[in-house]
Amino acid sequence: MQLPRDLWDDGESRQAARPDAGAAGISPEERRLAEASCLVRWVLPRPVGSPTCLLVITILLSLLLDPAFLLTQGHQDLPSVEPNSSLNVKFDPKKMQLTWDCKENTTSGHCVMTHKEKGQIKKQMKRCQCTFQDNSLHGGVTLTVEVYVNQRPISETLVYTNPGKEGTAAQNFSCLVYNADFMNCTWAKGHAAPDDVQYFLYIRNSTRKGERECPHYLTDAGTNVGCHLQDLSGLTSYNYFLVNGTSRETGIQFFDSILLLKEIERYSPPHNITVNCNESHCLVRWEKPRTRKNWSNREFQYQLDIWRRSNSGHSENQLIVVSGDSENRYNFPSPEPRGTQMVKIRTADARRAHWGDWSQPIQFGSEEPESSLVLVYVLVVLGTLAGGLACGCLFKRFLGSHSLFPPIPRIRDKLKDDHQIDHQGPAHLTRPGRATSPHCLQLRAVPPSADPSLRCLSPRLSCARRLHASTRSPARISVLNPHGCRSRGP
Repeated sequence: MQLPRDLWDDGESRQAARPDAGAAGISPEERRLAEASCLVRWVLPRPVGSPTCLLVITILLSLLLDPAFLLTQGHQDLPSVEPNSSLNVKFDPKKMQLTWDCKENTTSGHCVMTHKEKGQIKKQMKRCQCTFQDNSLHGGVTLTVEVYVNQRPISETLVYTNPGKEGTAAQNFSCLVYNADFMNCTWAKGHAAPDDVQYFLYIRNSTRKGERECPHYLTDAGTNVGCHLQDLSGLTSYNYFLVNGTSRETGIQFFDSILLLKEIERYSPPHNITVNCNESHCLVRWEKPRTRKNWSNREFQYQLDIWRRSNSGHSENQLIVVSGDSENRYNFPSPEPRGTQMVKIRTADARRAHWGDWSQPIQFGSEEPESSLVLVYVLVVLGTLAGGLACGCLFKRFLGSHSLFPPIPRIRDKLKDDHQIDHQGPAHLTRPGRATSPHCLQLRAVPPSADPSLRCLSPRLSCARRLHASTRSPARISVLNPHGCRSRGP
């Protein structure tokens, strides 16, 4: 749009303000701005209602409402970016590194890994690359890069897939560390894998500086289905395991996994197990097992099984769990007499009950407690019976020799007793014979030529009294003469 010539005033100021004045090569947008500026300067001194002022306002509105002018003003503050720009994103699974082509004036950016199991994992950009921690990739991941070039965001997405035929990868993969120095890994053949498939295991530690292949494969029908390692010195806390395969018929998918050695280690039984008992309790002590790393006591837990030997290895009680903070000891009541008992112990990690093997049973207590106890009871009963019988016999003998209630002697009539003795005659007293009762006396005749000291010099009554008194003892009586005198015989 050209301005009328009469709108420009004479003088240097108008000449300097003209849009065609100045250096050549002015853009159309700058020319329009210059023309609008000139109109504003020219119309300011004019009255508002003058025809010239109305004409200038109309020209200004036509300039400001021009679509080309508005479009230019709307985009003049944004830098120009090449359309359909590509970052050329690349991913290295061994290094877990995402790279792209750096653009000039790239200010910032970040990367996102979308994992099927862990979700989104974000990392900040460092020198046009992002490095992720080790993650399993056999399920595929989606990688996204978003950067700012000249303060404008640009993003690009890369889908990383597992190449090969579906179902050909190794399955049921697992590893186990045992005896602190050995590890076995096993897997199964994929259900869609061809007959000539062959698998290979590679292990990389967390530093990504060392990668080694399995030294000793375990095979089944010519196919590698396991690996045995006898040296774990190069492994770290967590390691990356990769099982890939080859076949002449089709492509074989890979399988990978991240395993923590502490989680897959099965601890050995504790050693130096001892049992010490007193009259009421027994104390079990042990030492922690040897592991791949020297863990503290609180990293372990123990399980004890205590049973009687007569139960053929079956525990009567529930298994006893003891924390590693208990100083590797367990005290339990076991009063005497105690039978033969057995104890065995196994170990697990304090955070997960992945129990190892049982230790060899340790025996404590007496050899044959039941039979010994029965024998003691029998001896006590027999001793009691024997003692009772002995006491009864002694008591009976005592009663036989010393009567508890001896008979009270009656008062005899001397005249009557002597008269009865006289009537009985000496023949009755001197008649020899053997007693028919324990209380009867055996009498024998003594010839007159016997020792005079045996003769009775007392009267007849005295001899009868002596005879009566002598009948209290079982001794024999010898009669000296037919007149009633008698003497004790041997």
